[in-house]
Amino acid sequence: MQNPKSRPRMVKVIYVFCAVNGLSAVFFGGLMMLFPVNTPLGLGALLPAMTNFPFQMFFETLFWSGLALALCNGVCNLIAAGFFVGKRDLPALKFALAAGFLLILWDTYEFIFLPNFLAAVYGLLGVAQVVMCIILLRWQTQPGAGKNTIQL
Repeated sequence: MQNPKSRPRMVKVIYVFCAVNGLSAVFFGGLMMLFPVNTPLGLGALLPAMTNFPFQMFFETLFWSGLALALCNGVCNLIAAGFFVGKRDLPALKFALAAGFLLILWDTYEFIFLPNFLAAVYGLLGVAQVVMCIILLRWQTQPGAGKNTIQL
């Protein structure tokens, strides 16, 4: 039986999702901005495949993709993770929900124009994040729920 003062395991899972997704998005987005043509991890090999993307002017180098990755996926997830650390679950869940939707949009776009295994995996992680956030937000809005932390 769960200790009534402890946070649900699902909150901890979403926190890990947000922290890992946020840190990796900022790291890889930063690499893409610093090395927009030849990144140290070989991401420059994606440039020829990205010529089929809509808004081609933004995909001549990896800079704009890196900026979007760092800002949309990275920052939103890291803000959510920060709120989770501060035990402010309600705003954390709202940011995590937004980050999950952004991750789904990002990976759907990528999967349509550049199908790959990682886009599918991250897209499913985004779906899992959104579903868990919705479940916890529904519990949070029930009568008698705590103000800033999830009470089940």
